Parts: sequence; structure tokens; C-alpha cells
Amino acid sequence: MNFSHLDKDLYGNPNLVENPKVSICVITYNHEHYVQTCLDGIFSQKVNFPFEIILGEDCSKDQTAAIVKRYADQHPNLLKAFIRQKNAGAKSNFLHCFLQCKGEYIVFIEADDYWTHPDKLQKQVDFLDAHPEASACFHNAEIIFEDGSNRPPIRINPSDQKPWIQTADFLVEKETWFMATAAVMMRRKYVNPLPEWFLHCKSGDIPMYVILSEQGPIGYLPEVMSVYRKNAGGISMTDHVHSDEFIQNRIFMYTQINAYTLYKYQNLLKPILQAYYLMRMDCLENREKWHKKTMYFSRATLLNPPNSFKEWKAYLKSNLMSPKTLLAYLNFRSRLNQIIKR
Repeated sequence: MNFSHLDKDLYGNPNLVENPKVSICVITYNHEHYVQTCLDGIFSQKVNFPFEIILGEDCSKDQTAAIVKRYADQHPNLLKAFIRQKNAGAKSNFLHCFLQCKGEYIVFIEADDYWTHPDKLQKQVDFLDAHPEASACFHNAEIIFEDGSNRPPIRINPSDQKPWIQTADFLVEKETWFMATAAVMMRRKYVNPLPEWFLHCKSGDIPMYVILSEQGPIGYLPEVMSVYRKNAGGISMTDHVHSDEFIQNRIFMYTQINAYTLYKYQNLLKPILQAYYLMRMDCLENREKWHKKTMYFSRATLLNPPNSFKEWKAYLKSNLMSPKTLLAYLNFRSRLNQIIKR
């Protein structure tokens, strides 16, 4: 993974510390109403170690770049900002900044989120220093809903949250999520470099945490020390669950995770992959293409077939198989059985 072509976007003449304990990776796009709160939360941290901030401003259409430049001018010894002349895309912007980080530990935050506790970094560094077996740690966080739903704020993690997280905890079901991005601090040695397949995953959180947890458990701190804004402009809202491209990428991601973990969690991953193949049947591009629906249904079923007539009946009912699709599937199974018997 080479993102050196994005080095040209460096703003000003930053003079960062040579050996930071922590690197803070920030990405921002059209966050003029948020980025100041995010940066103020970073600069308010009380720490006894050196840190650096690597920020990627992805050619915003609002005043985000102007705000970032002001902070970069005020803090040239702490903030290294890249002001993109062309939009690089969220993943490339993130990876370029992330791979620039030099700290022993890395924290990543999107600029529409923010930290609420001045001792957040110190508490997490103290935890990782005291637990060399841990690959990372995370703390509780609050979700603020700015998506028009008028829901009251909630905490992400329950009172009985496990103190240590293993790889299997991320594979309970598809889209398992219980760690706010801005709440995680990780050991850089485990995520730099990253495997090539990571670059092609639309989701960064799930594969990143699996990569980490395969190196060591992830510890939990129960204090609420950050806010995750749930808003219509957030990166997590940009993909559509009815897009075949999006679902196909999820299948790719979990297939790569399966191979990366040497198939240790295959029994957990099969139902997840099955669910995504079933979702492909209902994608906008495939709804009228019964042959594709049949193919995806077949792949899903072969991954995790029902064990009894009752389960088959419920399975078919829940997936709304039309008589034409069911007949095509039965013909497919018949041909497959003939091939196996040869």
C-alpha cells in the first residue's frame, strides 16, 4: 500500500516530536460545524507523554479546511495537516494519515466525534503500559442522535460489558458493533503494515479489530470518555444495505477474515456469509433476476443448510422463495448431487 502521492497535500511546515508515545489520526470532510469541537477535545488532553496529530482534510466543500489551517498554524509542533486539493475518498484519506503515525499507540477519530474527558489518553496509555498482553483497549462512549430521530443519548456499552474482548466477540452476527471508533487505542506494531485485503474493505472497524484481537485481547475501560454523533452525513451512513456492490464487499471482507484467522472461526463466519448471500437476493440490482437470486440462495444454503424438514420450511418461508426460484434451486441441488456421486 503506497499513498506517497498524497504527501503533496502537506500544509505548512509542521515540526513534530521525533518519538511520540501516541499518534492521533483524524480525518475530516465537510465538518465545519464539528471539527473545532473535535480538535479542542484533543488539545485539552492532560498527559505526561509526547503525542502527535496527523490530520487529513479531504477537500471539503465548506469551511473545514480554513478551520484546520488555523489550528495547524497555532500548533505546528503537534499538528501535521494534509489539506487535499482533490478528494481522496474516506478510505485513502484515512490510510494515508494512519500509516504516517509514528507513535507506540494510535488513536483514530473522525472529526464529527469528540472526546469528553481530559484524561482519556492518559488513562488508556496507563492501561496498555500495565497490560503488555493487550493489543488495544477501548472505553465506553455516548451516542448522540443528530439524525432527526429525536432519540435521547445512550451509552454504547452495557453495565455488564466484558472486561476483555476476543476475536470471536466480533463474529457473533453480521455487523457486530460495540466499540466506538474514537474510544479505541491500539498498538501500532500490530497494524502497520496492514494486509493488502484490508485496503479493499469498505468497513475499517471490524477487520481492524480482528487483526488486533488475533495478536492479543482488547481491554475495556467502563468510563464514558467520548461522543459518537449519529448523523446523516457520517461515513457510516454512506453505504446502502440494498446495494449489491456493498453486500458483495461485505462477503469479500468476511471471506478474507476467515482466511486471515486460518479458518478458526469458520463455524461463526458461515452464518454471517449466509446472511449476506441472502441479502444479495434482495438487492436492487437483483430483485428481478431470478437466476441470480437462485445462485445466491444456493450459495447461502450450502454454507449453512437447515437440519430438518421443519427448519427447511421456516428457512424457505423467511426467504420468500418463489416457486420458480425453488424449482431452480432443487434442480441445482440435483445436478450437484450427481456431480458428487461421480
